Amino acid sequence: MDKGSIQFLLVAVPVLSLVGSWLALKAVGDRRARRSDERQVQDGAKDKAKDE
Repeated sequence: MDKGSIQFLLVAVPVLSLVGSWLALKAVGDRRARRSDERQVQDGAKDKAKDE
């Protein structure tokens, strides 16, 4: 392996790891936000049913 390819790997691998971690955390946050929105909608429906 030449010096350029080693330097590329030493830069590319950590950068791709950071990007992958960021995307995973973003997906988890979006999923949590969606679940909390669904719970609020369900809780609102339960409250309406109690009022009637």
